[in-house]
Amino acid sequence: MKKSFLPLTFAVACFILAACSSVKYEGESLPALSSDAPVKFYLASELDKMPGAVVLGTAEYTARPTLTSKDIRAILQDAARDEGANGIRIISMEKIPDGEARRDQINNTGAPQWNVTDNSDTSLTKMKNTINYSDVRDKEKTIYKTFVRAEFLSVPERETNVETRP
Repeated sequence: MKKSFLPLTFAVACFILAACSSVKYEGESLPALSSDAPVKFYLASELDKMPGAVVLGTAEYTARPTLTSKDIRAILQDAARDEGANGIRIISMEKIPDGEARRDQINNTGAPQWNVTDNSDTSLTKMKNTINYSDVRDKEKTIYKTFVRAEFLSVPERETNVETRP
């Protein structure tokens, strides 16, 4: 019984995570790229210097509060590969309130990372002092999910010309 429970649990967890992390895409699709194909992020100023870059479409993604920016980038890269894009330009990122959590939940090192309003050093120092010198229950803090809009791009491979001098 135990041997069949673990794979089943893993399959259900993967299904739930996949359902929660879908990227909405509207636009042209090219043949999918391989899973190890590089997908780069570009700034608008970089694309101005690349006349062959083509915008294939627009993607939207709403990330859970526990996802880091690295996780969000990886999800967007995977979605771009599926659509045949080898480049991404972030159009906008917005934080949307998604509930509240106690500060001890946010700061618990064993817990996932939370996307909160301010995590600067001064805020952390103030928070530690408040927790240490107060025996009142700590107030809850708003946590945020992140909404991302991006363009998927087809960027031509650059040829590297090496100049040789006589």
